[in-house]
Amino acid sequence: MPPFSSFWQAGYEGADHINPFGEKLSMNAINDHLSQYHNDYAALQQFGITSVRESIGWRLAETAPEATLASLKKRMNSARSFGVQVNWTLCHYGWPDDLTLFSPEFVPRFAAYCQRMAAWLAEYYDDAPIYSPMNEISFMSWGISVGLFGHDTQADPDAIKRQLIRATLAGCAAILISDPRARFLHCDPVIHVVSDEENEACHRRTAEINASQYQAWDMIAGLREPELGGKPQYLDVVGANYYHSNQWLTYSGGLLDWHLGDARRIPLHQILQQLSQRYQRPILLAETSHVGSGRAAWLSQVSADVAQAQLAGCDIHGICLYPIIDRPLWEDPTHWPRSGLWDVDPHHQRVLNSVYAASLRQSQRLVARFQGFVTAANRSEECFMKQSVLVVFSHLRWGFVFQRPQHLLSRLAQFHRIVFIEEPIFHPAEATLRQYQPAPNVTVIEPHTNVAAPGFHDSQIAVLQPLLADLLDEDETPLVWFYTPMALPLLGCFKPSAIIYDCMDELSAFNQAPRQLRQRESALLSRADLVFTGGTSLFEAKRNRHAHVYCCPSSVDAAHFEQALDRSNSHPLQDNMPKPRLGYYGVIDERLDLALIAALADAHRDWQIVMVGPVVKIDPATLPQRNNLHWFGQQPYAALPHFLAGWDICLMPFALNPSTRFISPTKVLEYMAAQLPIVSTAIADVARHYADVVAIADSHQTFIQACEVALTLPVETRYLLAKKMAALVAETSWDRTAEEMQAHIAALPRREITQPDANSGRSQPLAPHAIECLILGAGPTGLSAGYHYGAGAVVLEKNATVGGWCRSIEDQGFTFDHAGHIMFSNDPYVLRLYDILLGENQHWQTREAWVYSHDVYTRYPFQSALHGLPADVISECVLGAIEARYGAPPATLQAVTTEPRRDCCADGAIPDGESFAAKEESEDFESFIFRTWGKGIARHFALPYNQKLWKTPLANMETSWLGGRVPLPDLQQIITGALAPLEKPVGPNARFGYPLRGGFQALMEGFVPHLTCTLELGAQVAEIQPQLRRVLLSDGRQFHYDQMVSTLPLPELVRLMGSLAPEAVQKAARQLRHISVRCVNLGIGRSALSDKHWIYYPGDTLFHRIFLQGNASPHCNPPGGFGLTCEMTYRDDQPLPYAGDALIERCIADCIRVGIINADDEILTASVVDMPYAYVVYDHQRTANVMLIRSWLATQGIQLSGRYSEWEYYNSDHAFLAGKRAAETVKDITHNRKTTA
Repeated sequence: MPPFSSFWQAGYEGADHINPFGEKLSMNAINDHLSQYHNDYAALQQFGITSVRESIGWRLAETAPEATLASLKKRMNSARSFGVQVNWTLCHYGWPDDLTLFSPEFVPRFAAYCQRMAAWLAEYYDDAPIYSPMNEISFMSWGISVGLFGHDTQADPDAIKRQLIRATLAGCAAILISDPRARFLHCDPVIHVVSDEENEACHRRTAEINASQYQAWDMIAGLREPELGGKPQYLDVVGANYYHSNQWLTYSGGLLDWHLGDARRIPLHQILQQLSQRYQRPILLAETSHVGSGRAAWLSQVSADVAQAQLAGCDIHGICLYPIIDRPLWEDPTHWPRSGLWDVDPHHQRVLNSVYAASLRQSQRLVARFQGFVTAANRSEECFMKQSVLVVFSHLRWGFVFQRPQHLLSRLAQFHRIVFIEEPIFHPAEATLRQYQPAPNVTVIEPHTNVAAPGFHDSQIAVLQPLLADLLDEDETPLVWFYTPMALPLLGCFKPSAIIYDCMDELSAFNQAPRQLRQRESALLSRADLVFTGGTSLFEAKRNRHAHVYCCPSSVDAAHFEQALDRSNSHPLQDNMPKPRLGYYGVIDERLDLALIAALADAHRDWQIVMVGPVVKIDPATLPQRNNLHWFGQQPYAALPHFLAGWDICLMPFALNPSTRFISPTKVLEYMAAQLPIVSTAIADVARHYADVVAIADSHQTFIQACEVALTLPVETRYLLAKKMAALVAETSWDRTAEEMQAHIAALPRREITQPDANSGRSQPLAPHAIECLILGAGPTGLSAGYHYGAGAVVLEKNATVGGWCRSIEDQGFTFDHAGHIMFSNDPYVLRLYDILLGENQHWQTREAWVYSHDVYTRYPFQSALHGLPADVISECVLGAIEARYGAPPATLQAVTTEPRRDCCADGAIPDGESFAAKEESEDFESFIFRTWGKGIARHFALPYNQKLWKTPLANMETSWLGGRVPLPDLQQIITGALAPLEKPVGPNARFGYPLRGGFQALMEGFVPHLTCTLELGAQVAEIQPQLRRVLLSDGRQFHYDQMVSTLPLPELVRLMGSLAPEAVQKAARQLRHISVRCVNLGIGRSALSDKHWIYYPGDTLFHRIFLQGNASPHCNPPGGFGLTCEMTYRDDQPLPYAGDALIERCIADCIRVGIINADDEILTASVVDMPYAYVVYDHQRTANVMLIRSWLATQGIQLSGRYSEWEYYNSDHAFLAGKRAAETVKDITHNRKTTA
């Protein structure tokens, strides 16, 4: 189970050391958390934070032990009342006054203290408590050596560190004596240091400092100086503390300023990836925050970095905002830096920082969305339902000025994998694609070609096409998004599901515009499914050229630019510059009125004109030069608010020419976020929307006069102006704009849907009262079809409730499903549907799937996690995999496969590329197993488990159904998994969700309030008359339909038609094979049986799998109980050997034998659930039989949809999409008929 109860956490600063001035600190007392803990915990609920970091403080605890325990008791009881998990730090820099660091009593006394605290706290924890014995060992070692913590110690930092490690390890051992459940979180700063001198000594020292950050963790885990006693089990979770000051220069100590975007910094996600690769353990970002006006922007950046690290495979379990309540500096308890989510007023009242809070909520949404995506580290990349891909062609480079494309696409990456293709760069060598990831789920493709022509010139197309053709998997159908019509010829490299044009500028009016651009844009508009414009003028210019044009004006990242409201912020380039300062930032090109800028500088020589931005498409020599005119070039996006904070007026000195006729400058709202007076030339969209807050000038003279007026505005006028600006900024955001655009994208019709002949196969006129769309079955597919079709559809369900095999059972406080169901999807639409149907009633977690064989547990999939099995089993599995990969001696090989491998050279050698037997389209499942994993894995898991599951000779099954369900490790993964435990789940559903309450049926019932179609429950179909388009129910009712969507099992559908179906169709239906599942649900009278979710059993148990229902959601169990489901398959010709109570008793006996329950465990309840249709058998005749049946049904106006109807291996998320597709198909048929009538 995850170690923390919530991903987002709160940290309460608990330092209790003596500062350099001899003052004894208690930070929790200074900010009054010791008194206000209850309200502090209560305040966290609005943010869903249920995990906190608290400190006891060794010095304080031994100074006043009774008071300390009394305080702990109050805090723990309060935390329990709110469901808050408290993770304690036991020593937060301070130790008892009568001890010195190197005194003989230091280590044993600390261990005794840890043991006492853990013993006292144990009763408050139902789950494993998490302790940090010693806070920030590496930092503390340095701090002690320089006197930061007030201890007079002359030893060097390394000696101090070793002593603290000894104490920590002793503390860990002592804690485990008191509470063997305990887990350990060890925190230290993660850093990045850069050489500030180009010499060997400096580089060597830089490497030493960077390496030193790992020393404490290495010692704790026994990787360094093992004589200290470190052990791997003492390092459960790595706590990474990260602030803006964690990156600096080696010798000078100068900071690499985050707020100014210092290019020498490395991103946090890179630091976290290094940490993850080194320790292969869960990571907590245990401390992070910023100060003052930068808090919101810092959190946005940190959240994006954490998401990017997770997407790269890092096992990150949380972000802790530290401090959550502001506290003063250690060295100066009178100075409060404003670093908390809550500031503290002079009376210790908490004041929520609204900007920081808004950033937190947005960050929570962002991280949650990214956590739903497939990652290379914890999910199989061979996923059946792939994540939506958005391919973008852009004339602007991602690393250029940060503007509309970056703002929108970095946010749309929450819904789609973004592939951002830039214009080619000339490179004389062979053409290639370089790529990098600048943001979560965003990959920038940088083509390098030997063609000198600029942009997506026609001469570049032939070179780019073969490069781009292999960019995506063959079966991917991306959305294709254009910023430049010039890339339209490259559309053929993809199979687009939809084409989108985001028209952010009238590019044809720009200098050096390609001559074909207007023509290409016309072609793009004719092919696009959706057109966005970046402003009103562009919208008016395009609205009559396309049926679906939407105005989505550029917006603002208010949290970023509102940093400028703190006028104490500054930029060193203008720190010594006199005032007043009038500034502009943005691209400097033909759109600027350079003569106006010169006139402005000349009119008032005491005014400082600041121009920030890259010079493009114009000769820099043409820029006017004056003593009071400053050209600072392109600056990082991060630095812009700090320029703004030092300005008196913001300028938009655009020329009025064809290139500016349609522009809608992004900077106008960014300037407003700074609440500074703005003066602009008469740009249409600015004048149209903002004339009441922006001074509009139509000549050089009036522009200068407007600046003069702005500098002399009365205080009251400036206040009212700022208030208007704030209101305008509050009305929009890039987040809202991206959500609006995503809504339009989600509503796009699918291009791949075919439209059958609406009139084919009809033998009689349609009855006047016929139902437009009759849907059989209200399982996940039928409900989805009804939901997406809406009014005009009727859904028939034979049961009294919706859900089909996704229904749940309530039994004596336990919730059981019809076999184990979960929520997971790579489709953003399905993830949004989960939110629509369940809202907050969702519980997401990391999957724990295991295999039980040879009396040991190994992670699923078996082939990736052999470690722990008997040595001879591992040897056989690894050798078998090697043989499968590279070939075996001829005698051995013939024993494995009857197919001789090809010898392409006729010399008796098999080249590496032929080391697998050739894979034919008709390859059977058994051959696949041997070819993929070898005879060892086949013998010990793949064959016994699948024979047990499928009750079918595996040679009689084909393999097209596997998709992403079977993770396929390479040989390196097999060997790695044999040598060491597999730390992370592997597979397509490594992170999954489940309804928090109500079982899986809650997801099904979530549809009901949203249905606008008719739902008929208790409607048992007795007969289907396809030629008459009529359905008869067992109660005598009849339904005439125009089109039908069937989700019934395909053999049952054909059976209900009887002789009305052609004999060939009936025969094909009879030949379809399936297996059934019977589940034994057990309610055990003991909580927390296991931390696992699924366990696979290839051995001689009757069941093949156990689903630990009680871990799907904490609300599936009554207090003190735990539910599990034993799953068994059978066929009509291979029935189970037991039934009823005898079957239950056999399952209980098997559960005891494999150790999942104990012989003395009380069985509170037991029941049996039967699923006659469970798994479709993919025998070699299936495809032909299904195709024959489906082809005939299509002539009868019957659409097949869902797992059993399409006779496909679908999961519930696939069912949702199948129902949606079916509804859309029927709508298309109906629409086409009306169009052609």
